[in-house]
Amino acid sequence: MLKKTYWKSLTPLVIVLTLGATILWAHNGVKDPIVIKRMKLMSSMADNTKVLGQMIKKQIPFDAELAMEALTSIGDLAKATPAAFEINASDPKTGAKQIIWDEFKDFSELANQLADIAATNSISTYDDLRPVLMQTARSCKACHSKYRK
Repeated sequence: MLKKTYWKSLTPLVIVLTLGATILWAHNGVKDPIVIKRMKLMSSMADNTKVLGQMIKKQIPFDAELAMEALTSIGDLAKATPAAFEINASDPKTGAKQIIWDEFKDFSELANQLADIAATNSISTYDDLRPVLMQTARSCKACHSKYRK
């Protein structure tokens, strides 16, 4: 039972690290400046989420102020996401699916939900990390599953 709980607790971190690595790899050779800007926004979101993941794994010491800075940044970046996708710019290396612009209202709502998660949660103790990261990871996955190649 302990092994199952251990692996279940690592799932959000694995999702975040995988998404982050994929985003970084995808930036090579992108030429469209709008697509580059969007990719940088997503990379920043992944970087901030990684900070929370590193704290959970105790790779870095828990720091409530740093955790809240990361969470606030995630929220700010989520709020900026719809504006970053308003223009239907494309690049052969983009991870964005066309359905984003076909369902822009729904796409924007998912971004706003992530912003709300960041705005309505607080991290003041180590025990606050896991539930916040799990909500964040689920929100990221919901969007990426539908709107990302």
